[in-house]
Amino acid sequence: MEVTDRPLRADAERNRLRLLAAAHSVFAAQGLDAGVEEIAREAGVGVGTLYRRFPTKESLVAAIVEQRFAAISSSFAAVAASSELEPWEAFEACALALAQAIAEDRGFFQVVSETVGRLDEIRAMRAAMLAVLEPVVRRAQEAGVVRGDVTVEDVPALCAVAARLPRWKLEESPEVWRRYLGIVLDGLRPDGATPLPTAEWPDRAAARR
Repeated sequence: MEVTDRPLRADAERNRLRLLAAAHSVFAAQGLDAGVEEIAREAGVGVGTLYRRFPTKESLVAAIVEQRFAAISSSFAAVAASSELEPWEAFEACALALAQAIAEDRGFFQVVSETVGRLDEIRAMRAAMLAVLEPVVRRAQEAGVVRGDVTVEDVPALCAVAARLPRWKLEESPEVWRRYLGIVLDGLRPDGATPLPTAEWPDRAAARR
C-alpha cells in the first residue's frame, strides 16, 4: 500500500492525512477515473508529495478502501455491542450504514465491485467486514424479524441494489436511496416471504461438497 518504512514527521503525517481525505472526496464524487493531479490539488500539495507517500494510484486507492472498510466495520461492531437496540433496529442500522457508504462513495463501491473477485487483499477486507456483520444478521434471524434464508453475503448486494443509483438521481435527490432501501428491507422480513431460488451463494455451497 503506502510507504511506511519509518515513522513520519508531523508535517509528513499531516500531508498523508490530507491526501487520504482529498482522495476520498474526489473518488467518492468522480469514481476511480479521477486523476492524481486533482487529488493533489484538492489536498493542497504537489504531485511529488503524493507519489512520495503513495508510489502508485493503486496504492492510494487501496489505502482509501482499507480506511472505508475499517470505518464500516467499526460502525457494525458498535451496533453489535449495543444492548439498547432491538434485533431489527440493529440489522436496519447496519444496512443503513452500508447503503450510505455505497450511495455517497462512488469510488469505494467501484473498486470493491471490480476487484473483490480477483484481489485477495480486497476480498480479505470484505470478509473481515462481513464477519463483524454476521452476528447482527444471525441475532435478527433468531428473533424472527429477518427471514432465515438470507445470508450475510446477501446484505451488501441488497444494499447496493437500493443505493447504487445513477449520478443524476442522487444529485437531484441525495437521500432517495433511503426510500429504496426501505423497500428492500421490507422484503427481508419473514411475513409473506416465498422460498428463494437458491438459499446460498455458490462459493458457500461448493465449500461443503
